[in-house]
Amino acid sequence: MTRKFPLIFALSLAISFPLLLSVFGEGGFLHNQALRKEIERLRYSQQVLSLQVDSLTMQRERMGERDAIQDAAFKYGYQREGEQVFYFDLGDEALAMAAPVTAGEPYSLPSFEGLPTIFVFLMALALSTLLTICYALLERKRR
Repeated sequence: MTRKFPLIFALSLAISFPLLLSVFGEGGFLHNQALRKEIERLRYSQQVLSLQVDSLTMQRERMGERDAIQDAAFKYGYQREGEQVFYFDLGDEALAMAAPVTAGEPYSLPSFEGLPTIFVFLMALALSTLLTICYALLERKRR
């Protein structure tokens, strides 16, 4: 009778630890789901940035055209109805002295990074102990 308890404890520990590790561990299901969401968010962000770069490239290519200058002035609020826009060509030196672009810290959502293996092992140990105690109590009630 008492030989069953260590066997039940060992079997439940051997089953629960890999199961809990595959769900809550660093390479587990929840961690992979969080990574998938992060990848989708980054992919969308990359697409938006790519579209912005393409738009700015087209805008730069059209910069010398008169209509493009007036459109840009109207877009950014520098021109009102009836005003005339003047364009001064500063050459390539002004492009080289452009203000540096400072990228802010990228926004990231909190994601599940997985529990440490020792913590998952302790959870499996507690679960196995609880299962063994429940089995022992059921055996005593049967008598």
